[in-house]
Amino acid sequence: MSVLTSPPAPRDAATPAPRAQGLLTRGRIGVLLWIAAMVVLPLVLRSELWLGIGILTLIVGIGAIGMQVITGLAGQISLGHAFFMGIGAYSSAWLGADKGLPWWLWLPAAGLVAATAGALVAPVAVRIRGLYLAVATLALVFIGLYAWETWTSLSGGVNGRPAAPVLFGDQDLSLGIMAGDQVILDAFQAWWYFALAILLVAMLLAHNLKRSRLGRAFMAVRDKDVAAAVVGVPVTQTKTVAFVISSFFAGISGALLVSYMGYFTPSQWHLMLSVDFIAMIVIGGMGTVSGALLGALFVRAMPEVVNQASGFLPFVRKGTSTDGGITGPLLSGFLYGLVIVLILLFEPNGIRALLLRAWRRLPAPLGSSRERRKTS
Repeated sequence: MSVLTSPPAPRDAATPAPRAQGLLTRGRIGVLLWIAAMVVLPLVLRSELWLGIGILTLIVGIGAIGMQVITGLAGQISLGHAFFMGIGAYSSAWLGADKGLPWWLWLPAAGLVAATAGALVAPVAVRIRGLYLAVATLALVFIGLYAWETWTSLSGGVNGRPAAPVLFGDQDLSLGIMAGDQVILDAFQAWWYFALAILLVAMLLAHNLKRSRLGRAFMAVRDKDVAAAVVGVPVTQTKTVAFVISSFFAGISGALLVSYMGYFTPSQWHLMLSVDFIAMIVIGGMGTVSGALLGALFVRAMPEVVNQASGFLPFVRKGTSTDGGITGPLLSGFLYGLVIVLILLFEPNGIRALLLRAWRRLPAPLGSSRERRKTS
């Protein structure tokens, strides 16, 4: 009998059911604090630069969650994430900008088109593994670049095309939300809350997926696919589903990304974009939703942090010249690689593990099971 369908072991009648944990557990407090911070931040942060970086982090965080599904949970190394994001982007532009569909139709449709592409690729991809799989999915990126540049009726060619707008009634999100002549939310605030709402839905779906029987099947395949097959896990089908779900999240992320930017070109869906997503889950922490978000924040924010700090570093030269000096972009790339190496050497579980250890050293919240044990 499969481990996925076996009934739970019977509980001894004399053994009481485990007590439900208190409402204020550490994990729930952390999530509530994060959500509260995300709601308040655009109201107090006045820098358009950092608001824009925050919006991009929320959007690419959705794509990073998709990368966690295929690589962090299912253990399949894919370098084709940029390809599926491009499919989502062009699908949304065609449906929203060309056909005039509302965002609540073109956004999920973009994810479904990307998921369909993932289902078409999966029969080949699931039969190879490791480096061979990485190279095979890498080929998708170059196929996509060629397709976007030559399919000019859809993509606009190398010059690009406009993206689908997000409209609420007659109000364009990129212009803010108005009530009569009064500005309720400016463009950055409106996009922040919209991207945050979509991200929260993606987080909930990914969290429930990891805790489901399908999520346990993903992890069984990741840890040892031969052993998973022995105990009844359908390995090929499980890998296929992982590709489909990951592609769906990538398509949603790509559609939101170009809609926020307003205009996009084929050159945006390049290899380094896929590499960035691999780096996100490695730096943040493999196999977790919070790790994906932490990695997305690091990858998106670090270049600008380094750029801002460059003015205070005497050994960093201004501009982009590299004739013998260290520039901001060069220093950013160096630190990017250094952090990845340090994470792999000293904390393979990523930034999330470091923060989790610090969080657990804090006093237990009132009402938690740990606090009840102390006072009993």
